[in-house]
Amino acid sequence: MTFGLIGNRNKAGIERVLNSLVKFFAAKRINCILDSGFRQAMPHLPKGQFDTSKSLVTRSDFVISIGGDGTFLNSARIIGNSQKPMIGINLGTLGFISDILPKDIRKILTQVIKNKYKIVELSLVNCLINKKDKLLALNEIVIDKSDSIKMIELEIFYNREFVGKFFSDGVLVSTPTGSTGYSLSAGGPIITPFSSVFILTPICPHSLNFRPVILPDDGTIRIRTANNEKIRITPDGHKSMIKNSPVELVISKAEHSVKVVKDLKWSYFNTLNKKLLWGEDVRKSRK
Repeated sequence: MTFGLIGNRNKAGIERVLNSLVKFFAAKRINCILDSGFRQAMPHLPKGQFDTSKSLVTRSDFVISIGGDGTFLNSARIIGNSQKPMIGINLGTLGFISDILPKDIRKILTQVIKNKYKIVELSLVNCLINKKDKLLALNEIVIDKSDSIKMIELEIFYNREFVGKFFSDGVLVSTPTGSTGYSLSAGGPIITPFSSVFILTPICPHSLNFRPVILPDDGTIRIRTANNEKIRITPDGHKSMIKNSPVELVISKAEHSVKVVKDLKWSYFNTLNKKLLWGEDVRKSRK
């Protein structure tokens, strides 16, 4: 069994976590490989214990992502379609996807070694731009205006059926995982990660009657820009593409998923309660 360690080397406290993990695996006589970006933080380790992130993924049975949700999203891009299970350690703020705290690392790893864990599979979304450029996202694809304050005009189709045409700052196509991210802030619904759907969420639409729409993810969403404004397409808040209109985007479910290791007692709704204060009675704070 081999564990690969990748993450955000600029996060506060990461050296302490890395040292703890290395000592844990050494005591268990289990192989671990660190991303080469960690060499400066761990100069006492032999050079052979480091590798590039892509090679590390190939050599590992499990990949540990250390950072926060943003780090986890980046780690998912590195893992690609390898189907290697991911363990997310949270050194960030919210930690909705990457939800294992440093104090619980040894506990969850002991469970993994004993094969006492469960896998949650998270769907991904593909975006094909003008039949040429391809993007992949775990949370969402954002289509919005680029360098103008003017709204953009969008036409949306689902499986060749016309959905609607509207002016707005843009639109989000989110996975269930992304439903608690940007889409939630834009007024979209919360969807459990086990649902086979996309969420289509308009961003500041200039209309009172165009609201978020839930669509089955076995179909295809086609979005066309109808005016001459530049648009920006961004997967998971990562590197954006700027395109001149007209642009056509074809969005569909990816063939592979992201596998995430969870504690056997893990509950999605418990995470909602802890991270987003789901069901919190605000009246109590007024007494």
